[in-house]
Amino acid sequence: MVSGALLPTRDPFLYTLSFTAADGVALRALEDVALEEIERVRTEGVTPQELARAKRQLKARLVFENDSVTSVAHQLGYFETIAGAGYLEQIGSRIASVTLDQVGEVARQRLVAQKRTVGWFRPMAPR
Repeated sequence: MVSGALLPTRDPFLYTLSFTAADGVALRALEDVALEEIERVRTEGVTPQELARAKRQLKARLVFENDSVTSVAHQLGYFETIAGAGYLEQIGSRIASVTLDQVGEVARQRLVAQKRTVGWFRPMAPR
């Protein structure tokens, strides 16, 4: 399983990627595959299909997060805090305007090995 998280701050911060190994999969092998894919994105960017899928997923998430008055209030507060007034109203057009070149440039700048910390969490066997 792969997951990612971005802490909501006004200024750039950490982006976390987590990879979960299935039973019998060596952590080193998982790390090697993950780093190869990160390097592919850093050097080649993403495909048009990957960008389109990411845009669809983000739009769907935003729709689902607005299913109640409480959720709408949370979204308004969240985006006011990290991006400023009126951002939530502009988010649809901002998502649509993201280009492959922009994604590639960010990947080239941010996914370099020198900016990366890799760690393993291996649960202990029950006692």
